[in-house]
Amino acid sequence: MAVDDFIAEHSRQWAAKTIDQNRAYLNVLIECFGPDRLLGTITKQDANKVKKVFQALPASRNTKPKLKAMPLMEVINEPGHRKIAPKTINSHIQMFKSFFDWAERHGYAPHTLFDKVKVAKAKNSDTERKPFTPEQARLIFAELTDNASGLVLKDSHKWGMLLGMFTGARLNEICQLDIADVQQDGETWFLNIADEGDDDKSVKSQAGRRKVPLHSELIRLGFLDFVASRKASTRLFPDYSYSANGGYGRNLGRWCNESFLPKLGIKQPGLVFHSLRHTVVTRLGQASFAEPIIQCIVGHARSASTTC
Repeated sequence: MAVDDFIAEHSRQWAAKTIDQNRAYLNVLIECFGPDRLLGTITKQDANKVKKVFQALPASRNTKPKLKAMPLMEVINEPGHRKIAPKTINSHIQMFKSFFDWAERHGYAPHTLFDKVKVAKAKNSDTERKPFTPEQARLIFAELTDNASGLVLKDSHKWGMLLGMFTGARLNEICQLDIADVQQDGETWFLNIADEGDDDKSVKSQAGRRKVPLHSELIRLGFLDFVASRKASTRLFPDYSYSANGGYGRNLGRWCNESFLPKLGIKQPGLVFHSLRHTVVTRLGQASFAEPIIQCIVGHARSASTTC
């Protein structure tokens, strides 16, 4: 089957979690057309119909048993459910486009599809992740370092959040760190973000493998002392267990999003742990850092001419 061949060809470049996600995306495409539909019979009109199906799809289809058990064309007519966000629809469509580009190159289909089929983002979307304001960031930093309100329950909370705040690293990238990933080159300390070691470690893409210098403020606050105190363990945060759904970051993410931010009084739609990453990207841009440098630091995909 073409989908299986497509996944197999790309599996070496994709992390395990990405493979599962992209297969799930393509399974919805199969559900739309049926497993026996010939790729060559799928038209641009069909691609537009798929977009309309996604615009009517409930966001909770995979979490509510009733919806999960319903056929696709029935679930889109089920009333009273919030629809999936434009960003999620576009993620699916981008995967469909990549698949049909590949299918055309390999002779499975006579033409590419899903080009310029994306949906527009809603203005001021409540689900859009956004950066913290400078005042919110100062409040978070003060609570993490002084713990005046007693919200920070353990060192893993403190240092996991601070690493997010000062490196822009993804939640799972932080929580899966090994002691050996904190490294030194001359006088420079850095995080070696990679997927070596534990079989459950992963990075989102090739660009995710990177070395991120440790901010001097992290060192001043005692991060290296914290690392030294964990030498008895292989992992930097051994109390964050692995979950198939959320990797190693599930527990820290839940604590941040469901306890820390709400109790701090700054929880709003679009403000989550991942907002720390958005904040780093925003502040570096405001400080006039070149785009390739920002991409290297946070592990965004770069153009072929960019190195770091």
